[in-house]
Amino acid sequence: MGNWGIGKLGNWEIGRWGSWVIFAALVVLLGGGCGKAQGRPTSQRSNVPTFQRANDLFVDVTQQAGITFVHYNGKKDLSTALEEAGPGCAFCDYDQDGWLDIYLVNGRDLYGRGIKSRNALYRNNRDGTFTDVTEQAGVPGTGYGMGCVWGDYDNDGDPDLYVTQWGKNVLYRNNGDGTFTDVTDKAGVGAMEFGEPFHSAAAFGDYDKDGWLDLYVGCYLKFRLNGLRYCMLEGRIKTSCPPQSYDGTPSILYRNNGDGTFTNVTKQAGVYKPNGKCLAAIFSDYDDDGDPDLFVANDGIEAYLFRNRGNGTFRDEAAAVGIAFAAEGASMAAMGTDLGDYDNDGRLDLFIADFQNAPNHLWRNEGNGLFLEVTVSSGIGEPSYNYLGFGAGFIDYDNDGWLDIFVANGHVYPGVDALGTGETYKQINQLFRNRRNGTFAEVTKQAGSGFLVKAASRGAAFGDYDNDGDVDILVANNDDLPTLLRNEIGNRQHFLNLQLRNAHGSDAIGAKVRVIAGNLRQVREVRTGGSFFSHSDTRLHFGLGAHARVDKIEVTWANGHTQTFSALPANRFYCLVEGQSIRRAENPLSPPPQVILKKS
Repeated sequence: MGNWGIGKLGNWEIGRWGSWVIFAALVVLLGGGCGKAQGRPTSQRSNVPTFQRANDLFVDVTQQAGITFVHYNGKKDLSTALEEAGPGCAFCDYDQDGWLDIYLVNGRDLYGRGIKSRNALYRNNRDGTFTDVTEQAGVPGTGYGMGCVWGDYDNDGDPDLYVTQWGKNVLYRNNGDGTFTDVTDKAGVGAMEFGEPFHSAAAFGDYDKDGWLDLYVGCYLKFRLNGLRYCMLEGRIKTSCPPQSYDGTPSILYRNNGDGTFTNVTKQAGVYKPNGKCLAAIFSDYDDDGDPDLFVANDGIEAYLFRNRGNGTFRDEAAAVGIAFAAEGASMAAMGTDLGDYDNDGRLDLFIADFQNAPNHLWRNEGNGLFLEVTVSSGIGEPSYNYLGFGAGFIDYDNDGWLDIFVANGHVYPGVDALGTGETYKQINQLFRNRRNGTFAEVTKQAGSGFLVKAASRGAAFGDYDNDGDVDILVANNDDLPTLLRNEIGNRQHFLNLQLRNAHGSDAIGAKVRVIAGNLRQVREVRTGGSFFSHSDTRLHFGLGAHARVDKIEVTWANGHTQTFSALPANRFYCLVEGQSIRRAENPLSPPPQVILKKS
């Protein structure tokens, strides 16, 4: 999680709407259909005011939402690189009732002290609160947890859960009745083929376009519990070691066989990298050729961009397109990452969060097979320099139709506070508002009480958990409570929320959507992974600003088929089922009026 320089640390190479609000949510529709852990004893958050201010953009509602989970990193004395790495988190509608649920990953006791901990699944009660259903659902995790990702690997219409761990990973098959079954051994995705137990990020994506989700599993360091555990800060403070102290490890690509099993195709697919240090992975069609490519963010070495050649193999073109390293050839402590069209030119741009005393990074997709780093000119460089970024994402928090940036921050060396340099272990998160001219303004201080939380933040997930028309944020914190940030202002402007389902009734991973509303032109992809060890809502959220209707929606499905829809009222949730007409998602609280849509 960063590079060490010599002799110093961190020199790393709506209120709510008015009465017209439609409190919409997704339920089962016909055809393909839309809708359908506890750690240590609980604690109260003590480092942030509990009051809400009138102009807050986000409010910390973790405790009032009923989330009592506390992450346990399992440290014996000082925390090691393993114990500082996680955790991740997820928004996912596991029971298909149209409301986002929450999954939180936990550590374990690795030293035989008898301390019990588990992951946690919280079911959304549809009233702003959640209920812990981990035990009845059967998804506590089977080892020291790192990250998680959801995807319908068996095409039965229900999202399944994959958890990355220290040691053998676990795949939980969704039974469709609120319970899950551990099918790891049957599926063959324990991810220990190359002998390394330090798993990190994971992503589902159909790289060979056969209609079945494949799985990429990231691996981090060659760390051993009985090996090198501690290093020294400034030669005087004992702390966990940087990644340069360990060798890298190969990550794994699994091809879905379509029968409930997977095959390791890492080498034959051309993605085998024996010295990788993966912390984030995303399947994304960055070059618009119809094939999902694979971006991998590594810690302290070059990034990988595996371009899909369309024949079941990839070629690493990160150096050729200009994103393998940051400016002047510097390697990155690349933790959080995301792809999104921040300048609304129809091309997916790249964001990577970096270590403290280095800026976060932004690359603009030039559309000619190249990326141009615009970190300094975009305005995100200098404000991020004094923070250590982890989970990150492009989100349109204010619904103006332009993607903003959120970054979860937190150090990895608890002893850094004692150095006297002003660097701190627990940090606040950051929010950057898109100025709509290619630049960003940091608005953290204006973001409200939710951004006063100080923690060693790691994973971050994004989604509209209360179905009120704006994007909320979930942050996983190391050895601490998570942070659930409710968006207070986004739905003061218009929005559109789309859930895409393929012919199997599953989330249409790999589909790309272009939305036109007046002078706004936006593009989104349905995907998994990204951020840091985490999974976000697969519904696509579009801010529309002052536009009360959408002129056109153009959908390119993962199989290359296209559909176009026109003349849609805004401020609603819709379901797009492949090969069918678009349908309004029903409201379980009060049925909405019938909407007649025009298909072009």
